[in-house]
Amino acid sequence: MKKILKKNQIAITSLAIMIAVAGYLNFTKSDVPTVTSYDETDEALNSIDTMDISDGDTLMSEKVDDSITTEDTAAIGDAVLTQAQVSEYVAGARLEREQTHSKTRESLNEIIENDSLDESEKKEAIEKLTRLTDIIEKEAATEQLLDSKGYGNAVVSIGEGNVDVVLNYDELSQSDRAQIEDIVTRKTGYSVSQIVISKMNVKDS
Repeated sequence: MKKILKKNQIAITSLAIMIAVAGYLNFTKSDVPTVTSYDETDEALNSIDTMDISDGDTLMSEKVDDSITTEDTAAIGDAVLTQAQVSEYVAGARLEREQTHSKTRESLNEIIENDSLDESEKKEAIEKLTRLTDIIEKEAATEQLLDSKGYGNAVVSIGEGNVDVVLNYDELSQSDRAQIEDIVTRKTGYSVSQIVISKMNVKDS
């Protein structure tokens, strides 16, 4: 009888200990903070980084939009293109003028060196060659002075009875026209009535 009682007490005590341990473990588990896995942590950090970068790009985009509008950019592009066209036009016009002068000079030299021609014809050719040299110098000097006065990219062509001046401008004021005419008359010796000022037609060139 005593042996049975002792066994029952041991069983009850063991059960009580197991219940106490289970309760303690349950209590401890509820108080311990949940540990986030490495994958979940990385995902959270990536979300934060992405948000910061996109916000920075948005702010940068807003600053750019405030400083330069689409219309302003287009205007800048047009200005660069127009300047390139002007330079191309001027280079082409001056090259064509130089080629014409070169052909004239060559023809005059052939006359001068031709022994079968009389002296009067040679003398006339020499006078024309001298005049051609003078014209070339005056054209270059006029363009240089116009450039120094703010009228760059001018093309000056001196003919028999007039001087053609081609310029790139939107509108030419009376004071600008008067200054250009003064420069041309002083450098070429032609009168104002013999000066023709034309607007450079870049887009059609």
